[in-house]
Amino acid sequence: MRSGDGTLVRELLDKRGAIYSNRPLELVNEISGNGDHPLFQRDTDKWRASRKLIVQHYAARISKVEHIRLQEAESVQLLHDFLKQPAQFMEHVMRYTTSVVTCLNYGVRCTTYKDPAVRAIERIMEETTALNMSGAKPPVEAFPWLWYLPDFMTMNWKSRAKKIGQLMRKAYGGKDLAVSSAMTNDNTTDLAEIGWERGINGLNTNTLAYKLRMSENSNGLTRQQQAYTCGVVFEGGSDIVAGAICTCILALIKDIACQKRARDEIDSIYDEENIPKWEDEQQMPFVRALVKEVLRWRPPIPAGVPHRLEQDDYFEGLYLPKDSTIICNTWAIHSNPDRYDEPHLFKPERFLDEKMSMSDLTTQADPYKRDHFAFGAGRRICPGIQIAEQDMFLALSRLLWAFDFSPPPRTQIDTDQSAFFGETVRRPKPFQVVITPRSERRVATIERDMEIAKQNVFSLYGSYKCDELPGFDK
Repeated sequence: MRSGDGTLVRELLDKRGAIYSNRPLELVNEISGNGDHPLFQRDTDKWRASRKLIVQHYAARISKVEHIRLQEAESVQLLHDFLKQPAQFMEHVMRYTTSVVTCLNYGVRCTTYKDPAVRAIERIMEETTALNMSGAKPPVEAFPWLWYLPDFMTMNWKSRAKKIGQLMRKAYGGKDLAVSSAMTNDNTTDLAEIGWERGINGLNTNTLAYKLRMSENSNGLTRQQQAYTCGVVFEGGSDIVAGAICTCILALIKDIACQKRARDEIDSIYDEENIPKWEDEQQMPFVRALVKEVLRWRPPIPAGVPHRLEQDDYFEGLYLPKDSTIICNTWAIHSNPDRYDEPHLFKPERFLDEKMSMSDLTTQADPYKRDHFAFGAGRRICPGIQIAEQDMFLALSRLLWAFDFSPPPRTQIDTDQSAFFGETVRRPKPFQVVITPRSERRVATIERDMEIAKQNVFSLYGSYKCDELPGFDK
C-alpha cells in the first residue's frame, strides 16, 4: 500500500502506530546491520530501548539549549572553510554536519573533510544507497529461493552487504563485553570506544555513546546494539542533512531573487561584525521558510522507509492484510497540488506565515498543517528533526550573511531530477558555484569568530586519531 496523501499518513502511521510501526524484511539491511540497526530493526523491546535513548539525547527541548552552542561553533568553521577553499564547498558542508554528530555522539570533532569519520560515513552511505537501488540485487524477499543461488550468479549482493556491515562495525564499534581494550583486532580505534574512554576520563560525559554504555545494565542493549544506535544518528545527521544544505545552495544560484530576499532579511538584523544566531531565528521567517521548502521541494528520502502492518486492519472499507508494506510516499505528498500551490516550483514564501518548528509541526492533528513529511511519520519518525533544522538554519543564514553565490559565467543551472542522484537517498550531483566574500569586514569577523570557537568550544572535544581506516579507501 502506498500513501499519496497526508491524511492517510496521519490516520494510519500516526494514529494507529501500535500496529503500523514494524519493518518489512529487507535482507541487504538485515545482513549489513546484523539485525541490530535501529532504522530497519523490528518493533521489539530492543528497538524501543534504542529509540528512547536517542529521543532523550536529541529531544527538541534539549537541542535548543544544550547542542546549539556546538552547532554555532561548527558553522563558524563552515564559513571559514568556504572562505579558504570555496571550490570544495560540498566537502565542507559534509564535514560540518558530520562533526556536529560525532561531537554529540562521541565527543570528537572532524576538523577536515579528510577526517576518517567523514570518509567512513560517506563510504557507508554510498555503498548502502548503491546496493538498495533498483536492480542492484535479485528480488530475494519476494522469491526466497534466490537466497540459495551462488553469490556470483546474483551480482554478489550478499558479499557486498557483508562488506557494508564490516565498514559499519569498523567505524561504529560494538565489541563484546569481554573486550575491554579500546582497540579492535586491526588496531583501529572505533568511535564507540572513543566516546566511552572520553566519558570515563571526564572529558565528554554528555555524549550518546557514553550514556548508552553507562546505562547498559538497565537498557539491556549489547555493545553492538549500542554502536548501531549511535550509528543510525551518525548516518541521518551527516550525509542526508549535508545533501539538503547543498540542494538549497543549488536552488539559490538558480533563483537569485530568492537569494537576495533571504539576504536582505538577514542584513536588516545583522551588521558586518555580527553573524546570525539561532536565538533570532523567529526574526528571519524567510530563511526559516528556505529550510522547510528545500525539504519539501527535493526530499532527501523521497519514498521514506517502508513500514509493515502488524495485524489485519480496515480503513474506510478497505481491507489491509497483516504484513502489508506501507510506504509513506513523501514525493507524492510533496507534489500534490491540493496541498501545495505549484508544487514543482521552489517557493519558500509558501511557508512564510509558519512560525512553528518542523519538530512541533509533526504533532499537528490536521495533516494539512504539517509543513512537509521529509522526516517520516508515526513512531518511526526521525528523532533528530530539531538538530537537522538547527544545522540547516545556521548554515544557510550564515553563508548568506558572508557570501554571494552565483552560477559560473555562461552556465545553465539544472535543478530538475537529472541534477540529483540516488534512489533511496537523493542528493545533488557535484555542481559549480562562484562564492564571493561580501566584504573585508565580514572576512575579519569570520576570522575573529573562528579563533573564539577554537578557544571556547573546539578545545572541549577530542579528535579521531586514526589516520586511516582499512577498507574505507575506494
